[in-house]
Amino acid sequence: MKFNDYWKIPTNAKQYFSPKYEKKLKEKYGVWYTFHTFLSILIPFIPLVIFFVISPSNAFNPSTQIDNIIGGIGGIIGVIGSFSIGVGLVNVFMCFIKQYLGHWVTILTIVGGILLDILALFVFSFVS
Repeated sequence: MKFNDYWKIPTNAKQYFSPKYEKKLKEKYGVWYTFHTFLSILIPFIPLVIFFVISPSNAFNPSTQIDNIIGGIGGIIGVIGSFSIGVGLVNVFMCFIKQYLGHWVTILTIVGGILLDILALFVFSFVS
């Protein structure tokens, strides 16, 4: 693969999600594959935990019904943003077993997730 090819989604990316390719990776990487799979499941939750830590405490303990609705909207936006950041981080992690989906996927998911988390924190600022 040439350097410029890493910006695009690979043409064989569809096979990354097939059971046949999964079996091939298990045979090739052995115990490392099991550890890698565990970390790939764990990594998307790290930005989610960080989002909950930096969120204001009053967003999860609303005093009125309207605050409850605003907090819920902010929470949903924040969870989607945090999960998006996690998907981008997993994409970077997947380059170790040559399943990288390209720079555009990484940039769009991480930057988009950060923007959604900022929007969620902004929405939380309206909760009294």
